[in-house]
Amino acid sequence: METVHGPTIPTKLTIVHSTGVFLHNVVWCSCPGVDCQQHLQLLKAKLFPASTTRPQTAFTFDVLDHFLIDALECKTSASSFFEKIRRMTNNCFPDTVPNRYRELMRVSRLWRDLMSRKWFGFAHDDEQKPDKGDLAWFCPACPQPGINLPPDWQARYERQVIYPCWLVSQRYVVDGNFTAQHMVMRKPQLDISLSDGLGYMVKDQEYQTHLSSAVESKERSSCSNHRAVNAANISRSNLRATGVGATACARHGCFVPHSIVDFQKGERSVYVLQINMSYKLR
Repeated sequence: METVHGPTIPTKLTIVHSTGVFLHNVVWCSCPGVDCQQHLQLLKAKLFPASTTRPQTAFTFDVLDHFLIDALECKTSASSFFEKIRRMTNNCFPDTVPNRYRELMRVSRLWRDLMSRKWFGFAHDDEQKPDKGDLAWFCPACPQPGINLPPDWQARYERQVIYPCWLVSQRYVVDGNFTAQHMVMRKPQLDISLSDGLGYMVKDQEYQTHLSSAVESKERSSCSNHRAVNAANISRSNLRATGVGATACARHGCFVPHSIVDFQKGERSVYVLQINMSYKLR
């Protein structure tokens, strides 16, 4: 971390806000008793630094919130969002505005993860770490003892017909999408997960271990030109995943935390679906 001692020379800092990109000269505080780490000073000023070592770019909290809302509601990509910011800064010559697209991609991922941990109660507690599915909501309407049912509801209402079995039972449906394909990354080591297994997707390493022990049976067609079966047996070496499968509550359609998996075996038979889905049903 960059630490400042004594008087400092002003640093040229690029600040990205919802209304444009601005260049400012910043003098870091070096008063006694003040945290001299530059990235912490920026965070206290509601500026998210693009780096923790000698930051030269910072994003306001407002622009990060606006990007998350645009990406959620308007399906705006990071490239289009930042091009809009550059156009708002200089409508005639947007190319003259500094391009901080890569920084936005990195910072927005960190911001989204931090906000998720804050919303689920893990932001201010360093000792308690989120476990599998702790950063995802389960269906609030489904019966859950201790949440919308008394913890001892079975003993308390044993002789009363207040909670019949059909009313308090949790019912699930399993379905898959075999067209949501994911290409193999050129450098997968650069794709670092910030919440592996903490949301709706299962933990990747444990899931891969489960798939490696599963036995695949390829379906053979007796027809000379059965397109569905022949296409299913085609090698998909260029795809990291051939689809996605999920478990949801049958009553309200809400996804179950830590239950969504990538299809690694393709759409070759019903047994293949069982291979991929059996992990999250354990």
